[in-house]
Parts: sequence; structure tokens; C-alpha cells
Amino acid sequence: MKKTTINQTLLAELENDLRRLQAANKDASAGATSSEARAETKWDTCGLEASYLARGHAQQFKALAASVHELRAFTAPSFKDAPIDVGALVEVEQGGEAMLFYLLPCGGGTELTIEGREVTVITPESPVGAALLNKKAGDSYSFRAGTSGKVLSVC
Repeated sequence: MKKTTINQTLLAELENDLRRLQAANKDASAGATSSEARAETKWDTCGLEASYLARGHAQQFKALAASVHELRAFTAPSFKDAPIDVGALVEVEQGGEAMLFYLLPCGGGTELTIEGREVTVITPESPVGAALLNKKAGDSYSFRAGTSGKVLSVC
């Protein structure tokens, strides 16, 4: 499995999320400025709440756009005989199940299906990401009380 394929799939997913956030922001902004949102009493906060929602969507959009920009510029290095770090595609055995994690600076929590396998994007700040940092194939790792696994391969 090529990391470039994973990166392209992840970028497409994040760009779709950007479009959804932009549409949600547009709807919330329209709701905040609509004549129907004008307060009829001092307790009527519909317009104010819509403006808060629009601001939240705008902040999420800005953060996600920065992640997309960062991912576009990212080139994953090879990890042959090197400890796990950002850019590593790691196969682990955890709870009797083989799993693939792709350690990136952004996009954490995104699950992708590539070549019939599920790949979970994690960040160094995540519990799994922090546990895997600096490990090599054959090493064991653990995080949270009682959760452990073994690194099968790193590329």
C-alpha cells in the first residue's frame, strides 16, 4: 500500500469536509442575518445563536483548511529500520486483530478504506500515536489502562 495513495484519499476526504463546512457556514450565516431571526423580545436569541453557530463553522473551516494545506505539502519519509515518527504507516496487532495506523500531523481519527483494508489516521497527540512514537517493528506498546499491542511492520 502506497502512502501517496493514502495521502490522496485523505486529502479528498478532508476537501469534502471543507465543502460541507462551507455550506453549513453559509446556511448558518444566512439564518443569522435573516429578517426572521430578528429578535422579537429581549429573550429571543435565535439570531444570536445562529451567529454563534456560523462563527463556530468558520473556525472549524479555518482549522481544517490549514490541515489540508499542511497535508498537501507533506511528503512521508521511509521508515526502514527507523523508529516510528510522523509519516509512518504502521501495522499492529492489537486485541488479536491486525490494524493499520498512519501517523500524520493532521487528520487524526479519519478512517479510510484503501485496497480493501481499513487505515486509521492518527496524530502524535492521540493515545495510540503517543504510544507508537519511537517504536520499531517487533516492539510492544501500551496505552490507557490495559490496552496493548505489538508493532508488526513499519514503512
